[in-house]
Amino acid sequence: MAEFQEDMLFKNVSDVDANILLEIMGKKSKRTKVWTKELRHIDPTFYKPDLILDLDNENLIIEFQSTEVNDEFSRRAHSYVAITDQNKKNDKEVNLSVLSTAEDSKIIEYKYNRLNVFKYEVEGLNNLNGEEIINNVKK
Repeated sequence: MAEFQEDMLFKNVSDVDANILLEIMGKKSKRTKVWTKELRHIDPTFYKPDLILDLDNENLIIEFQSTEVNDEFSRRAHSYVAITDQNKKNDKEVNLSVLSTAEDSKIIEYKYNRLNVFKYEVEGLNNLNGEEIINNVKK
């Protein structure tokens, strides 16, 4: 249950919170607009993306994971990217980054058919205090 509650915090972050997350991830953007709520109901019976940001050079979906990513997560994340790409109001690419307290940093390659591979980054927070990040977002 605690994992779900932590996840819910990221669904309601402010622009300031988003900039803190971007700083942790080593990403820079002069402009950050949180537009998760605009695409909140990708499928109300399914899952909802944690955070969607419209940045200078990309649309970035950030997912917070306290468990290891697997094929089920990759399928869900692929849906987030595809639906966000379909509904975006700009010509920027859509990328996914996962902030993980359960894994080291790596690139995931999920092959969803014989011609296509969905790739995304996992940013391991092992060297950071995940609890501290959660507490900062709560404030």
